[in-house]
Amino acid sequence: MRFIFLKKVRSIFSCMLIFILLLSACSSYSRGGNVVTRNDVLSIRNGKYYLDGKPFSEISFNKFDLFWSIWDEAYAGRPIGRDNPKVAAQAEALKELHDLGFRTIRFFALPFMHADWRKIYEDPDKRESVFYKAMDLVLDLCDENGIKVVYSLACGAFIDRIWSSEKASYLYGEEHTRELVGNPNSKSRQRLYAYLEDIVNRYKERKTILMWEISNELTNSADIGSPGDDIYQGQRMPGMAQLAAFFNDTAKKIKSIDPLRLVNNGGSHLREHAWNLYLTRKWVLDTPDEQFKVYKMLYEGSQLDVIDIHYYNIAAGGYYVAGPNGTDSVIDLEKHMEFSLQLGKPLYIGEYGPLPLLRDHKIWQTFPDYFESYQDEAAVKWFQKALDELIEAGVPLTHWWCYQSDRNQDQNKKDRMDLDIQRDPELLRMIADANQKLKQKLGTR
Repeated sequence: MRFIFLKKVRSIFSCMLIFILLLSACSSYSRGGNVVTRNDVLSIRNGKYYLDGKPFSEISFNKFDLFWSIWDEAYAGRPIGRDNPKVAAQAEALKELHDLGFRTIRFFALPFMHADWRKIYEDPDKRESVFYKAMDLVLDLCDENGIKVVYSLACGAFIDRIWSSEKASYLYGEEHTRELVGNPNSKSRQRLYAYLEDIVNRYKERKTILMWEISNELTNSADIGSPGDDIYQGQRMPGMAQLAAFFNDTAKKIKSIDPLRLVNNGGSHLREHAWNLYLTRKWVLDTPDEQFKVYKMLYEGSQLDVIDIHYYNIAAGGYYVAGPNGTDSVIDLEKHMEFSLQLGKPLYIGEYGPLPLLRDHKIWQTFPDYFESYQDEAAVKWFQKALDELIEAGVPLTHWWCYQSDRNQDQNKKDRMDLDIQRDPELLRMIADANQKLKQKLGTR
């Protein structure tokens, strides 16, 4: 009898130990002594962001081509040592951001604009020698400069399409965005899930990863196209309800692999007609309440952790929708913060900033004092407006578009959209100062 009793005690103790170990696994990871805990990644407590166990906020930058630049070198077969000029340029950019006091960036982690990216990724040898080699180096460079990343996974890229140089457009095969988003059993969805198993498992033990991002502006694909078939530029498009389910499913999949980290969707701001497009496919302006209905569809009860927008309409003070009695109403930063509070999830602006626009753009008709280049004196005024509005609204996390591009097509444009410490020191200093002011206002690190 005593033996049976002791055996039961040992059995109960073993079960308790297994439970404790499983619980520990959900709050930390370890490989080779490198333990990742919830304090090492972005988390949410009482509706506020935390990092390193302390309240956190930041205005920092997109470094969108960080991986693309190094991937291109590896793809071309060039050594990606520290003496490679493209690698050196990316390392220097990260050091500059660190020296300006920034701790996080957002970047695109899949070269979805490249015609051969899937051929490389789906070949195990090339995946190792090109994709992983480039990404490992990118994350090492970030670690060396004390920078954590919003890792934008580009989950919308797993459809059947190829780029046609002859037609200067994509050619679509069997499965389009509608199949990826709307059908959990589609081949494209299974390709996506295999990619997530691979990437999230590989990098979840790196403290570099701040948060996983599902896609880039996939919300813009919802409820558009030809009346009756939702085909846009030859591609079958999804509906907003399908997109909401897709984001929830994908976030759930990511969290099944990495329960430590937050997941955001990478969505743009909503189209000003989003609710009416969803209901009737008509380009009728929503009211603010109708816009909120779409946000509820996307975020309420979802595995998504944050309200995620991209916001550029700074000159006009926000995005204009329908007000009462034929008037206008504006969805500005304050309104987005209000939506965030109502939904109980903090706001994240993944892309932000006043962009230079050449004089043939319609903005000049309304704002004749706008700017064509970051070197124009007028840029200072518009940057100050954008920064003041961010701080006034108390937006806790924003990534400005964007810091230092190495892409050839960006180098000689008057209206280039990337900032650089050599070209734009005053504007960079303004953003760095605003970052500190935001932290002071919110009482964060």
